[in-house]
Parts: sequence; C-alpha cells; structure tokens
Amino acid sequence: MAVGFGILGPLRVLENGRELDAGSRKQQILLAALLSHANTRISADALVEALWDDAPPRTARKNLQVYVSGLRRLLGAEPGAAPEPGSGPGPAVPVLRISHQAGGYVLHTTEDGLDALCFERRARAGALAEALGLWRGPALDGFRDVPLIDAAGQRLDRRFLGVFEDWLDAELAAGRGAEAIERVTETAQRHPLRERLRMLQMTALCQAGRRSEALAVYDELRQLLAHELGLPPSPALARCYRALLCDPGPVLPRPAAVGPTGPTAPTTPAGPADPGPPPHLLPTDPPAFTGRTAAVHRLSEVLTGGAGRLAVLTGPLGAGKTALAVHTAHRLGEQFPDGRLFVRLRGEDGRPRPPEDVLRRLLAAAVPARRGGAPPGPAARSDPRWAWQLWLTGRRVLVVVDDARRESEVRPLLPEAGQSAVVVTARPGLIGLEGAHRFWLPPFAVEEAVDFLGRTIGADRVDADRDSAARIVRAAGLLPLGVRLVADRLAFLRHVPLHEYGTRLTGGRALLDELCGADPLVRVRLAGSVGELPRDGHRAVLRLGLLTRPVFTLDEAAAVLDCDPGTAARTLEDLLEAGQLTVAGADGPADGRTGAVRFAMPALLYAYARERAARAAERVPVRHR
Repeated sequence: MAVGFGILGPLRVLENGRELDAGSRKQQILLAALLSHANTRISADALVEALWDDAPPRTARKNLQVYVSGLRRLLGAEPGAAPEPGSGPGPAVPVLRISHQAGGYVLHTTEDGLDALCFERRARAGALAEALGLWRGPALDGFRDVPLIDAAGQRLDRRFLGVFEDWLDAELAAGRGAEAIERVTETAQRHPLRERLRMLQMTALCQAGRRSEALAVYDELRQLLAHELGLPPSPALARCYRALLCDPGPVLPRPAAVGPTGPTAPTTPAGPADPGPPPHLLPTDPPAFTGRTAAVHRLSEVLTGGAGRLAVLTGPLGAGKTALAVHTAHRLGEQFPDGRLFVRLRGEDGRPRPPEDVLRRLLAAAVPARRGGAPPGPAARSDPRWAWQLWLTGRRVLVVVDDARRESEVRPLLPEAGQSAVVVTARPGLIGLEGAHRFWLPPFAVEEAVDFLGRTIGADRVDADRDSAARIVRAAGLLPLGVRLVADRLAFLRHVPLHEYGTRLTGGRALLDELCGADPLVRVRLAGSVGELPRDGHRAVLRLGLLTRPVFTLDEAAAVLDCDPGTAARTLEDLLEAGQLTVAGADGPADGRTGAVRFAMPALLYAYARERAARAAERVPVRHR
C-alpha cells in the first residue's frame, strides 16, 4: 500500500492516488500536527494541548495513544515495520511510520510521502515552477485554529512566498514580467506589506510599460507602512522608487535575494531606514560573572556565524542560563549594530505572556527607538508578528529570549531571514526548534565555583581556607544559583569561619533553611518549577525526595516511584527533558561497577523535594547499591 500525504492546502491522505478518510476530527488534528513537524519529535504534552487546548480530560494520554494507533492503521505499518518492497520498476514506496521517542511521537516519512518535503526538494533543486505547482491553497487549511499547527502553517506559507519571489525574480530576469503580472498581483493582494514582493510587482509592471501603475504600487505601500506599522519604506524600496523616478525604462534594480524563508539584507546597505539610535535594552552585565569561558566563546561564534544563528541555552533552575546569555550579548555590541533586545516570556507572577504581548513589547522597544518615539501603527497592534518580521528585515539585531517552556513560545520571535540572531534560555531542551545550536550548562567546576565565591566574599577570605570553600560550594550543588546564595549568606556572616560554615551546611540543618534567608523567593521559584510539570512529573519529583541522596540509579527510582523500571525510565526521561534531572557523569562512563546510568537531581531541587517529603511524613526504605 502506497500512502501519501498533502498539507500544502487542505489536509489530504492518498492511497495509490485515491483519497482516504483520515478519521475523526481529533485524529485529523493529530495527523496534521505530526505531518507539519515530519521527522521531528513532538512531545506528548504539546500534542495533548493541540487536541484539547487547556482542558484535557483525565484520560488524555490514553486517548492520545488510541489516536496514534488509529493513524498507524491508516499508514498500514506498525512501529519499526520495514517498508514494503517495490513491485518492479518505478519509484520506491514511501516509508511512513510513527514511533514513540522520549515522551513524544515522530512521524517518519520520505520526500515522496509528503508534499511539503517534495516542495522543499524541488525548490532546493531550482525547479521553482514545479515546486509551486504542489500548492493547493493555504497550508493546513482547516486546522489553523490549533496554535501548534498554525505556527507550522505560517512557516510553510512564508516559505511559499520566498520561493514564489525567487521564481518571479527569474521570470523578470528572462524578460517575462508581463506574463507574470496577473499572478503576482493576486499574490500581492494577499500580502500587501511584503516589500520584496511589491518591488517585484513594480518591476513586472515596468517591463510591461505600465510605469504609472508601478508608481501607484509604491505609493500604496508607502501609505500602508506608515499607517499600519508606523514605518517608512526600507532602503531597498526607496532605491527602487528613486530608480523608477529617474529612469522611465522598464528595468529597475533587482530586489535583494532571499534566504530560506524571506528577504535578507541588501548586499550594499544604503544606511538605516529611519533615524534614531539602535535599541539597546539588556539587563546589566552580571558583575560577578565567573567562568563559562568556553561557553561564552562558542555561543559568540554561533550568534555571529554565517547560518543557523539560533542558540538554546538549557539546564536546570539556577544553572546561570540568563547570566550567560546577557553577558555574551553585552560583548557583541559591534557585531549587532542595529540593536540588542531582551524579553522575558514570563510575567512577574510566573505565568506565560501571550506571544502577541511579547511581540508588542519588542516592537514598542524597537520601533520608537528608530522612529524618535513614534508609536507602532494599527497593523503592529493587530498583527505584531508581521510587524516584527518587517522591522527585522535588513537589520542585524540580537534578541535574548528568556525562560521559554515550549517551542511555540519562541517560533513567532525568530527572524525569518537576514543576519539577526536569537539566544533562548530554557530549562527544557526545546528539541522541536529546527536548526538550533544547543548548549547544556553543566554545574561549575569546583575551582570556578570557588572563584565565584571569592568575588563576592573576598578573595583573601577564600584563599585563607580554599579546602573549606570547596566543601561549601559542593554542598551548595555547584550551580551558580546555589553558589550565589551561599556567597550572599557568607557576605552577611562575616564573623563565621569558612570551616565552621561548611560544617553547618553539611550537618543536620536543611539546605533551604540555611540559604533562603538570602533570597526568600528561591522556594517560590522551586515550587513554580515543579508545579509547572504534568501531574505525574510533579508527583515523581516529590517522591524522588524520599531517596537518601540526590544521585541514584533507575532501580532506586523505580522503588520510590512504586512502578516497574520501564515506566520509571520514561518518567525520568521526561524529567530530564524538563530540566529537572541530569545524568551524573554524562561526559564519562556509567557506574563503574554495574554499568548502570546514574541520575542526579540538582542540590536545591533535591532539598526542596526532601523538605516536601518530610512534611508529608512519608518514608520508603531504599537500599542503595
């Protein structure tokens, strides 16, 4: 059975050229979500949210498995099944299957099995007309009310525009602009603020000898930009207009070439599009920033490199992700002359800000700085995503996006083209962000942590008893947050010798009781971190607090979680992905005696889990091996 799928228009399932019923609405949503992220893992939580929004039933996970089983029957293959052999000459049967991976699902397919992948293959090969011929309408039409699918659909629609513009550019270069006028006009009416498309439209009109209409296109776009976005025409558009005024002939300057999804900066910039200083809105560079030298160097290389300027800094609560991102951004001012911006994805109450609100905050910071305080226009308020992308076009900007939880929170902020860069801080890995460079921040080395301590309490005090200083930072967990808390505490307790304080930390008093006097919000942050987990993950973290130490094996975790090792392994993998656990000695071998992987819970989180377990008066004996 040869099954193929179409998402470049309404969802379509074909078997040997015959259209199939894709099942219930829920099953179709699941299929559309998986196809729009083909060959990429989507977490079960993201799929549950796509299916039931904010009101999933208690049986959501089981229902999800039922829908997955239905799709597998539709595909005609079970997980791990081999592709059907060909029956003679001709194209191979597409490989289509759904696998379960680390708490999520992946739909595996080939370019022959999905029109979106075939479109990309033809576009890369330069067969632009053939690629455009695969489109039947707006991508994933009928499912755009689902945010996960809508974000993918918007990316596909923007990719269509980029390829369409490349095709039109080639048609104009061959002198066939007049034949393309009807098609480009129809597309421009649907995307009236896309500057490159409108410049190509002006060029086509000039080739057809319709110069007055080309001038009218410019004037219409100029007014739309001013009224809707509060922006003037870009330098490239202004040059195109000047050439049109000075040369009555049909040839205009060629618009800027495009990258994978849209216009890039002009090859020869003609200065800024609008007056005013570039926006520089970063938090203060952390004064006690210590260590992370290699990470700063590698992150700087990624952000200033040629392609893939998206970095994701991951690690547990307190790993210093934000400090590293901000410190690096302060070092890269010359490389990003058009501005450096910082935006938090969480409000003061810890709740996520809607993507539209985040975009409006960025526009409010960026556009007035370039426009002498002029407020964004109505389109910037009604469609901030498009206004943001338009502002980024032709600029080189660095954006720090802090405290992301899901890929869908980040995608609207990513530049579609050009030389801007984004660094995201997140506890989960955000593995659904395609093309991202990921940096997992490990704990400090002991010497780094001791140096950090010395910058706060004084190098002389630390140098006088480095052994006790090392003992203290180990007890604090070696993460920057824990070391900062202990440093702040010692800065206050100037009369307490380091050896005495080290004994206090490793003695009977709870770690959080000792350190939270320096920052009472730590317990709130820890509670928020655990509270955001799904119910099973929340329970698992608190049950792991019953263990007598924060480093443990799978069997030890299964004992306190009261489940079989297979279920425990899936739970621990979910916690790893959420940034709640790490693998002890990930850069080295597993346990030398047994070969077992050993998991580790960060010291502060373990202290919080132990505290909660003690309050519940739960005791489960566990024999460590």
